Amino acid sequence: MRPLCFVLLPALLSGDAGVIIPSNSPQPDPKILSLAEMDIDVQIDNQVARVSIRQIFESHRPQILEGKYSFALPSRALLSAFAVWDDVVRIPGVILERRRAAEIYDSLKWQSIDPGLLQQGDGDENAARRASTFTARIVPIPAHGTKRLEMEYQERIPVDRLESFFAIPLRPDVYNLQPAGRLGIRFDIRSPHPIEDLKTLNNVYPLTFQEQTPNRVRASYEAARVNLSEDFAVSWKLNAPAPKLEILTHRQPGEPGFFEASLVTAPAPAATAPRTVIALFDASLSMQWEKLERSYQALETLLRGLRPADRFNLIVFNETPAAVHPAPVPVTPAAVDQALAAVKETSLRGGTNLQAALAEALKQSAPGTYLVLLGDGGSTRGLIHNGKLAAWYESEWKQKRPHTYVFGVGDDANLPLLQMLARQSGLLEWVRSTEPIEFKLRAFLSKIGVTPLEGLTLQAQPAANFDLVYPLEETVFPGSRGAWIGQYKQPVNATFRAAGQTAALALPAQSADHPHLPRTWAKARVDALLEKIERDGEDTATIDEIIRLSRRYTFVTPYTSFLAAPRALLRPRLIRPGDPVLRVKTDESIASVTAVFPFGLVKKLRYLPGEATWQTRFLAPSDMTDGTYHVRLLLRDRQGRVYRESKSFVIASKPPIVRVHLARTQYRPGEIIPLDVSASATTRTIVARLTGAAPVALRWNADRKLNSGAMLVPAHLPAGRYKLTVTAEDFAHNIGSREVPIEVLP
Repeated sequence: MRPLCFVLLPALLSGDAGVIIPSNSPQPDPKILSLAEMDIDVQIDNQVARVSIRQIFESHRPQILEGKYSFALPSRALLSAFAVWDDVVRIPGVILERRRAAEIYDSLKWQSIDPGLLQQGDGDENAARRASTFTARIVPIPAHGTKRLEMEYQERIPVDRLESFFAIPLRPDVYNLQPAGRLGIRFDIRSPHPIEDLKTLNNVYPLTFQEQTPNRVRASYEAARVNLSEDFAVSWKLNAPAPKLEILTHRQPGEPGFFEASLVTAPAPAATAPRTVIALFDASLSMQWEKLERSYQALETLLRGLRPADRFNLIVFNETPAAVHPAPVPVTPAAVDQALAAVKETSLRGGTNLQAALAEALKQSAPGTYLVLLGDGGSTRGLIHNGKLAAWYESEWKQKRPHTYVFGVGDDANLPLLQMLARQSGLLEWVRSTEPIEFKLRAFLSKIGVTPLEGLTLQAQPAANFDLVYPLEETVFPGSRGAWIGQYKQPVNATFRAAGQTAALALPAQSADHPHLPRTWAKARVDALLEKIERDGEDTATIDEIIRLSRRYTFVTPYTSFLAAPRALLRPRLIRPGDPVLRVKTDESIASVTAVFPFGLVKKLRYLPGEATWQTRFLAPSDMTDGTYHVRLLLRDRQGRVYRESKSFVIASKPPIVRVHLARTQYRPGEIIPLDVSASATTRTIVARLTGAAPVALRWNADRKLNSGAMLVPAHLPAGRYKLTVTAEDFAHNIGSREVPIEVLP
């Protein structure tokens, strides 16, 4: 049985963990590009998963190809590594500002260089903030050759009723099944709480167990010619008889410390009090195919699970909402059948007026009502801006205060909006287009009628030593896991309290344990900043902080991307003749690095553990002319394999050339001077100075191809003639400047 009437439309790009689409084809085609090998390593430590995926695609065409690689990640995941291979050379990705990365990729792909670009979503930053899918552009894929990709993501795994669920997206959504020439999966889970009843939730990838102890399970799967017809999914239970506050820490020299506090709460009896449920079912065109099937399955499971003492109603909506009954009615088999029949008789059509649907549901609500929204959160009619729609709902919600339960469906679900709606006394669950739905749906529905833990907060003492602490779970129910992530300033004795539990420990001055904590904290901070943007709009300071955190802790955001290209092309080293230092960052597997310089010198580099960098000193002959030179690097890994890479440096003995562009030269006190400056490509910093005013650092404006800034003429500055001085410094510390006369009028 297939509910609703489907309308045939062109397939939209939708993600999984392995679809690659040739640029000359509208969809994946194994006759053009096939998945030859795929290896997946899963390591789960204390409910945090680290997933590494390596894939080799094989070309069956005589010409060079470009491919678009698409996949989706769970809502709690963050993408933390990306690399492509040029023959035997691994090219790791680096985090760059989104638009800059795209510009470099487009310039490199025409130079017979192997770049790879990975970003969230497939449009601009606004679209990316609402996207759950990621895309990677890869070029060139050699004729009758192979292209190897690597990526890694980190995911927090929640606990619900002392059970956990973990899945890796493998099955395509709208495309045909994808075969893998060989598939290997290695699964390793560790937990401070005993692990029980671990089982796979699919038939395609049966695991072979190598170790099963109370606190660790290791298993694997290996096969050839595998059709990726299901997502890989497992579930397990935790034996946590008594709540206990657990504290994890991590701190590196010169950095703030990071901590995570977590508490697995005791389960509670199932709810028995009568409930009133108003279900909202999205029947707009965006819900076609898998999303529609899953939403209908969720609705039918919800309605047939209601008890005779409950009351319910159903609102089906697209451009307009249509309630099955004027008000909630008692639960009877006939009433449930009537509601489901109303859904099946509705044709998918039109856009989505989510505001009108919510308004209709609020009319029928009362305090304690459970408003259950099933859909992708798209809104194309009424209020469509996430922040404005969420603010409207919060204001209207205060009059009735129903519980807002949201079951998001689909890889393209508008999670920022759904999260803000669920903040009104509710919760959010989300299923991708292809993952098994049963576990998450059962956990979601079991909470209807259950009161979450009120006032569950973390207190950390001494309070002045802790900063920027974020809860990792919006709502915590009995039998689930509450967690908090934050920074600490000094290694002191600390005490943590939550839900009546106390943990005391000496915060370490240095600890390499739990290296995922800094990135987990940075992701929580970025999520808070992204929600600020959704509510209040973009501002430069917020975007700058997101980009800084993304680059510092290496993960993709809507404003940053991974660009894989030779490091020498991304950030060439500028030196003066005689400058003695060469520094190289490599993959962790590299055991030795040797540099061959263009003037005949051969030197081994020394590894600096504290900086994770290889370094050597050398002398560039004083008679070397200005220009770009290349050092050949020979890298040997721990297994004896040798890789070759080239790193460039630029001999630069001349100062940057600076040109200042002013719209006018006369200003009054208190006015703004708009600054536009062009400078040599080797320039690192540009600063403008004016008597009596604070220095202004200029920043690169990619749209205008200039360095821009604004200087305020001090209100107290006397009338007269002044010199505006702009100074530019390049990477070799050469300094150039330009003075521009301006007049301050009385």
